[in-house]
Amino acid sequence: MTRPHLFLLALVGSSVAVDLSTLPGLLKTISADVFPVLKAIAQDLHAHPETSTQEFHAHDSVVDYYTKQKPGLWGVTPHAYGQPTAFALDFVHKPAGFSGSEDDIPVVGFMAEYDALLGIGHACGHNHIVLNGLAAADMARQALIDLDLPGRLRVIGTPDEENTGGKGRLRDAGAFDGVDVWMMAHPTSVNAVQPMQGRVDAQASFVGATHADAVRTAYEALVLITDLAGKLPGTASTATPVEDVGMFAINVVAQKITLGVAGLSLQDVNSTVKGLLDSTYVGVNYTIAETDEVKDGVTLSIEGPGGHASEGNKSPLRLSIETFRTLTSSGNNGVSFFLPGNTTVTELDITTSVRTRYTIDLDPALQVVTSTIKPKTSQITTDRPYPALEVITALGDRFINLMHDADHGSQSNWNFSTTAPAATDAGFVQDAEIDPNTHELLSVGKVVFHPNFGICEDTPGAPCGFNHEPVFAQTAGTEFSYGRTEIVARALAQVAVELLQDKSFMREATQLLRK
Repeated sequence: MTRPHLFLLALVGSSVAVDLSTLPGLLKTISADVFPVLKAIAQDLHAHPETSTQEFHAHDSVVDYYTKQKPGLWGVTPHAYGQPTAFALDFVHKPAGFSGSEDDIPVVGFMAEYDALLGIGHACGHNHIVLNGLAAADMARQALIDLDLPGRLRVIGTPDEENTGGKGRLRDAGAFDGVDVWMMAHPTSVNAVQPMQGRVDAQASFVGATHADAVRTAYEALVLITDLAGKLPGTASTATPVEDVGMFAINVVAQKITLGVAGLSLQDVNSTVKGLLDSTYVGVNYTIAETDEVKDGVTLSIEGPGGHASEGNKSPLRLSIETFRTLTSSGNNGVSFFLPGNTTVTELDITTSVRTRYTIDLDPALQVVTSTIKPKTSQITTDRPYPALEVITALGDRFINLMHDADHGSQSNWNFSTTAPAATDAGFVQDAEIDPNTHELLSVGKVVFHPNFGICEDTPGAPCGFNHEPVFAQTAGTEFSYGRTEIVARALAQVAVELLQDKSFMREATQLLRK
């Protein structure tokens, strides 16, 4: 959809024509001024990753920039809404001759994330999300001033996206009140305007009289979870287990798994694993060695792509599960299992990330998972479910058309997609209501626009992977990735200014908003 450059702007009861034909060029000029220093902040955050709720350096870097280096540009609220690492930025521009109420001036918001992942840094690229949010907001702010147009802007720094849903707590505290439209953009491996999954994590504990008993019970549960594939209720529902042993982070499928086998020869274990490792285990490999940790022990070390818990690829953990399944079903009497380096523990924890395309399917899918493994567990707890995020077509149409034009690199590979690749706590802000039968989007609490943009350079040898794979942290630090973010930020800034000036566009974008 191509939008006209001439909009009708209501000012104190009268209407005047607003020509935004110069906006794309103006935003390029503004970006050349504001983007480099914000990029430097993002690069610093990439070099100093902080996990969920611990983003103190990130918080202080942004707050200090807007209060010390660039004071007066925004109203700055540190430690906002009771969250130690959240912040808020507020701006309003009243054009010459404006005498109405500030509340009558339209407003658009941006969300900025900056938490990293345990052990693998910014392997989800949130250094780009904070950069995108700040850059788009700064560009839109200066454009309103230069064109002398009315508009209000708000930025919320949203910590703890990865683990416990920081945006949910911020929503409950009123951080998104008074603003109907919120935008952000997430880096990944491909360009798409697409929905995002619902998610809930179930943490189960397994206790044994001995270490070997605990390991056997936990792996029996892992087999049961694996066998639920294709059997869960709902649309595109999955249950992906994550072993909570050693370095662990919620949502991250480990890139290295070790499993010990006692009572079988190294040759027997090796032939079993070798027989299982086929082409469906992409990038997975293993080593095997005898160990003196336990009598007649063999240590199996499996490595491969880690990544997002929503991915369907066979992981190192999956190979260890199938190894356990095969060895225990082959009549090998006297075989036992242990976790190398942890041979004294008698309680093991497994987190299962349950994901569905639609929020309404989360609870039924979770119930199947928990009822399946409950007989083997000592306890099961769940975290706060992340609602699915739905697509707002009007904003997607406009954004995609911008990305197709020459000002934004003529990126013809931008389109809508029905695939929901992962979860996001932005679903708390949107609070979508869908028809339980048709899955039609009926209403939203807030309009949330969340395009996913590719930051992988199409060059031989350039680092590229999916979010939460360790290599994606390298991708998120490349010059190419920052260039992609600049383009997306400019496009979102243009969408924001157009929303603020075009009443019909704002009405179209907010038509599903619950009043």
